[in-house]
Amino acid sequence: MDQAPDAHDVPLQNLHVGVTAAMVMRLAGEEAAHTDAGRTFVAKLDTGSGREMADHVAQQWPHARMHFVLRKWQLWTWMNAIAVNTPAVGRQVVVLGAGWSAMGIDWAHHCAEARIWEVDLHHQADKETLVQRLFPVVATRMRMIEADLSNLGMLLMGLRANGWRADRPTLWVAEGLAYYLAPDHFAALLRAALTFHPSNRAVIEFGLAHHLMRDDVRARTAAYHGYLASHIGLPGLQSFDPSEFCLRSGAIPLSWADPSSMELARNGRTLMFRSPEDSGMRMAVLGPA
Repeated sequence: MDQAPDAHDVPLQNLHVGVTAAMVMRLAGEEAAHTDAGRTFVAKLDTGSGREMADHVAQQWPHARMHFVLRKWQLWTWMNAIAVNTPAVGRQVVVLGAGWSAMGIDWAHHCAEARIWEVDLHHQADKETLVQRLFPVVATRMRMIEADLSNLGMLLMGLRANGWRADRPTLWVAEGLAYYLAPDHFAALLRAALTFHPSNRAVIEFGLAHHLMRDDVRARTAAYHGYLASHIGLPGLQSFDPSEFCLRSGAIPLSWADPSSMELARNGRTLMFRSPEDSGMRMAVLGPA
């Protein structure tokens, strides 16, 4: 009688990725991953669902494609700088709203002593299975958790149940998450994340509140966000007043970046964004008050 094949002998099938995640990966291109392992992971994802959306965004809002490229570069740059300055922080990393991002996989391969927890509402079980198949050794240092990020108690319970230590320095990474959480929920999440340990850091990306944008940028952003919201079934995407957010979260901004400063640092000159006012996208490194 034939034996059933071992799970690790079954050929890997490319996993279907939702339309928005697929769009981001297509627009980010090579910046979707930073290591060979990350690129191997991305290659196992079927991003076909985002082809039409990515093509439309690239034509109508070319600045949006550059946002994805720059934010992934800036996240990686800051994560490395934080780990160099305070190595213990880089050894315990929580990726919030991880989705199908390769960031945690990249970091696990880049920092051999790091443990990574990736959290999102959906898809983490399938992601964990794929990571275990592709990278069985590194997978022992990674945990994927499905949790509602607006429910702080359940999030922390899930992290602790999977080995996260609140008494150790933690680097919290939130790429794109701020667009989908209400400002009060996002502020509460960051307040809790940063207060567990004095060395904790958070690296975040967010959209400026519309009243803080220049008129033409406000109109362009509203049109782009409206297009995205209509395709993912949301009434709209969230935006923030940085000053109000820092007050609500109790966070201290340690570094700020906008697309013009990112272009200058990455390319040695500005290309698409000549000044901070040319975009409503912002990024920050936050520390506890």
